[in-house]
Parts: sequence; structure tokens; C-alpha cells
Amino acid sequence: MRDEQQYGPGWDGFRDSSWEAVLARVGEAVRVRTVLNRGWDLEWERTQWEKSAAGTEELVSVRVWDDEVVVGPRWVPGTDSGCASCAEVRERNTAEHPLADSPAEPCGIPVAPSPLLPLLLDAALDDLAAHPLRPGELCVVGTRYVRRHRVPRSFFCPACQGAAAPLTDDERPAPLELRAEPLSPGDPTRGVGGAHLMEPGALRGRLLDARYGPIQVIMRESNVPFAMSMCLAPDAAAPGHGRAGTFAEADPVGIVETYERLGSFPFDTPLLLDRGYREVADRALDPATLGEHTEEQLAHPSCQVLPYTPDAPLDWVWGHDLATGEARLVPAEAAFYQYEQRFKLSRHAARAARVAARRERAAGRVPEPGTLRKYFHDSSSGCAAGASLEEAALHSLLELAERDAFLLSWHRRTPLPRISNASITDPENRSLIDLIQTRGFDVHVLVAQQDIALPIVWVLVVNRRHPFPATYSSGGSGADPNTAVRGALREVAQLVTNRAQWNREEAESMLGDPWSLVELEHHPQLYTLPEKLPRATEVLGGPETTLEEAFPEWPGVLRRAAGGTVRGSLEHVRRLYEDAGLDRIVLVNQTTREHADAGVSVAKAVVPGILPMCFGHAQQRLKNLPRLTAALAGTPEEHRAVPYDPHPFP
Repeated sequence: MRDEQQYGPGWDGFRDSSWEAVLARVGEAVRVRTVLNRGWDLEWERTQWEKSAAGTEELVSVRVWDDEVVVGPRWVPGTDSGCASCAEVRERNTAEHPLADSPAEPCGIPVAPSPLLPLLLDAALDDLAAHPLRPGELCVVGTRYVRRHRVPRSFFCPACQGAAAPLTDDERPAPLELRAEPLSPGDPTRGVGGAHLMEPGALRGRLLDARYGPIQVIMRESNVPFAMSMCLAPDAAAPGHGRAGTFAEADPVGIVETYERLGSFPFDTPLLLDRGYREVADRALDPATLGEHTEEQLAHPSCQVLPYTPDAPLDWVWGHDLATGEARLVPAEAAFYQYEQRFKLSRHAARAARVAARRERAAGRVPEPGTLRKYFHDSSSGCAAGASLEEAALHSLLELAERDAFLLSWHRRTPLPRISNASITDPENRSLIDLIQTRGFDVHVLVAQQDIALPIVWVLVVNRRHPFPATYSSGGSGADPNTAVRGALREVAQLVTNRAQWNREEAESMLGDPWSLVELEHHPQLYTLPEKLPRATEVLGGPETTLEEAFPEWPGVLRRAAGGTVRGSLEHVRRLYEDAGLDRIVLVNQTTREHADAGVSVAKAVVPGILPMCFGHAQQRLKNLPRLTAALAGTPEEHRAVPYDPHPFP
């Protein structure tokens, strides 16, 4: 009689002694506990994994289909190796087909496997015996191919990844302790331990797999004036983009940014559910300090948020005060920009709802208000990745400072100092300026730095040949002024070389109605119109300076202040925020086990009082921000009511 521990229920009613022999041979080849089933049965697979986990023994699950046999992955306790259920959920994610959490799932059970499969598998097992599966590796034997794949663990796995239990009111994490990792010799914002992430081919070889992911495909863009790789992961909120001098350098940047996008959801983060701020005020950040919406915004049909009150039922996550290390609750909506109350439903239902809402807006319709379950609209601003939490936190603050300075400059509507193009001597930056100018645009590199004393620029390019597209804008920040300029120049260089980027008729439909701006793309699109040229160029006419005069001694300033560690760099930037009156920074660690397995950390800093980068006129969260009110004093905007003119940030 067969041992049901070895054979799944999908095998019932099918008898073939050759498959008995195959199972025995697989076990001999892989030398670990082996189980076999026809098709897929989630409950049975979960049971087999639990038995192996309880006994801390390795496991190889074999699935027999009508046209192929999948051997593995080889699951090894205590490693980052994926299990059979990780493989199944990853494959279904790439195909946009959900994995139902139910026993004896009927999907795809073969009627009768090909009689060739036992013979083909027998030959493949000779190779497996000579070259055993590595942890997390599986072998697919088909009637026309034999392939190996490495399957990392998935945070959606219904077997080896249990869902995070909701928090209780008395749970509180320990204070945050940051590591003192030595600085990289070439970059005071990176540590020496992260060099492996940027090695050409390293991440690509580990993480790119068209069938199982997590990176499903890397597309190399040919319509931009530099190497640009776009990386797609089924679970990420958006593609990751890498820009560099070569594709070998751009690929890892794009992959790391894709992992940054994976931090947009609380995949395995415990949540404290449905608590009003009054209930948790003794240990929580006050949501009202993040900016509010006006009554006019909340009443508009394009508004995507609900009215907030201190009694509104929010979900919360733990972050840590960057100055004291003390744990503090943060609204999940502010910590994870793709989080919504409906996320508590199935992931695929939430994804479908977001896609449907985007399609409605693209068609000029407003999604049904009843589907809205957010109180604070947010974006990816402040979400950053690195080889450590300290790196990610530092780059989060650099990005937030860039967006804040851009918005302050935009809303103040006063001229900014202009950095002379002649003083920008970095070879790549010179090439980018020359390229943009050959496309008929004048390049203005403006000093956008406000009260956070970091190198921050706004690159504004103005079309001198044609009325449309009139202008493009972008911002850049970094410890090295050349890096800040390069980031902004790459953004606008991509825009000016993509001739099909905008449709003028579509842009003109928004001209007289700022409330029609709903999506991110609408903001830069509006300012391609010649009618908006006077508004976009109000920041021109300031004094001319040089790059060195604008940001004297950077990046040396940060390197000296850092004391040789990334933690020191982070602390120095935190003090610059404090000098600007932003004395509370709560760091949310968005790192999941998938990030950790890839060697990546992701984080978002939540900073009360900083200007949030929001998209859509009804979503601008600018009410009750005292620092903004002070910055507008004495400017044309001093007495103007929120919401202000939509910004042009891309």
C-alpha cells in the first residue's frame, strides 16, 4: 500500500509502476525526503512542508503534469530557499492567476501524463544525481526541454510564510539600534558592505527568471540617450528604472529600485487595526501633522481620500524615532504608499480595484467614491533602498529633502539662483546639457535648496524652438552636487528625447481646470503647454552662481561629519532636518524577508511638517503646515488659499 506522505491525493485512481520507480529514483538523486503528486494540491503541499519543518529535514516535492514534471525546489530549513508553494505562487503571479487557499484545488490536474515523461525524467535524473539541486533550486522536465530555476522565498507563500498576526495594544518593539557600518571610499551615503549589490550581473543572475521571478523581465530602453533598464516584478507597484552609462551598470540599479517598489505594501508587517488616533495618542505620531485637505478638496468628485478626524479608524505600523530610537506608531497609509483599507481583502482583489480605478481615470471618469478607504494620499517620495537600513534611511531623507525643496520653491514663486552651465564640468553632466540643448531647449540648473542645507537642484528646460512642449522640470539631490545635477538632467533628457511623450490635445483639456489633474503624469503634462510657460518660468531671473559656490565643499562636508560610518552620515542629515525645524523623524522599516534574502533593505522616513509630494489637485495635502505658511510670507502666495497651483514635478 502506498504511503500517503509520499503520494498526494491527486495520485488516486492512477496506477503506473514506472512512477513508483521515478519517485524512488528522485529520492536517490536528491538524497532528501521526496514526495510526489499529480497536479497541485495546496493543502497537501502545506502539510508536507509542515512535516519537514517540524523535523527540520530537507524536502523535495515533485509535481507531475500532462506535459512536464517539476522536481523541487529543494527546501532546506534555516536558509532562504523557496519551497514548492513558493514556486507555485511565484509562477502564478507572473501569469496573473491567483493561488486559491483551498484544499484539493482542481486547477490544472492532468488527465494522463505523457508516456514519454517517465523516460525523459529518468534521463534528467542522471544529471540531478551528478549535479544535485542547490537550496531553492528546482528542475523542470518537459517534453521539449529540461531547465533549472532558482526560486527565492515569497512573502505570499501559503506554506512557509504565515500571515503576520495583527498587533495587540500592549505590543511595543524594542528601541532602534543603528549599526556603525564603515563608509564606502567613493560615496559618503553608502557603506562598504553594499558594493556587491552593484556588481554587474550579480543580482540579475540570482533574481531574473521569466517563469518564476521575482524579476520577470528586464527591458533595455533604446529611446533614451543613456543606458536605461526597466525591471518588472509582478508583485511590485511599478517597474524599477536604472539609468547609467552602460546596461551592465543600469541593471542592478533597476533591480534594487524594483525591490524598493516592493516596499509599498505591508506584506509581512504586523498591523494594529482600526484604532483612532485618540486611542493610541500616547505612542503614535499625530496624523494631522502630516498635512490636511481642505473642505473644498474633500467635496470634489476627484478626491481619493476620506475626511480625517482623530477618531477615524486607521491601521497602524511601528516605526522608530530617528533621534531617540523610541518606537512610535505611524498610520499604515503614511508608511506604505500603496496601502489601503481594502488591502485587508485579498491581494488580487486590491490589485484589481487599483487597476480598475486607473482605467476609470484614464477614461476621464472618477472612480466610485464608495471604493475609497484612505485618509491620506501619498506617493513613493521618501521610500528608498540600500544594502542596509542605515543606507535606506539616509537616502529616504535625501529624497524627501529634494521634493520638499522643489515644492517650497514652486509655491513661493520667486526667482532662484541659477548655476552657470560653464561651472558644471562633470563629463556626463556636460554631455547631457549638450544633448538637451541640441534638442532645442535651454537648460537652467537652479539652486532649489531651502532650509534643509543639502545639495538640491531644480533643472528647468525651456523650449526655444517650438511652443510645444514648452517646459520640463525635474529635481535632484545628493551628497555630491554632481550627482544631484546628474539625476535631474537624466530625467529631463529622457523627456526631451521622447517625442511621443505627451499629447497636446489631452494636455489642453486640463488647462482651465486644475481639478482635472488626477494622475502623476498629468502634472508635467500640463506644463508642456505654452500657456503655462509664464508660471513655470517665474523661478528664473535669480543671481548667477557656480556649482562650487552653491554647495561649497560638498560631499566633503558630509564625509567629515560622518566620522567614517553610514550611521554618522545619517545622523548629520538628521541634524540638518532638525536645524530646519523638522525635529521629529519616524523611520519605518519596510524590509520583508524577500528584501533581506536579496540583500536589500528598504525604509521610509515619515516627517511631520515636511511638504508631501502628492499627485492630483484634490490630493495636495498642504493645509495646516506651519513651515509652509512661514515660507510663503512675503511672497505672492502668502494669502492664497489651499490648494495652490498644481506642481510640475514628474
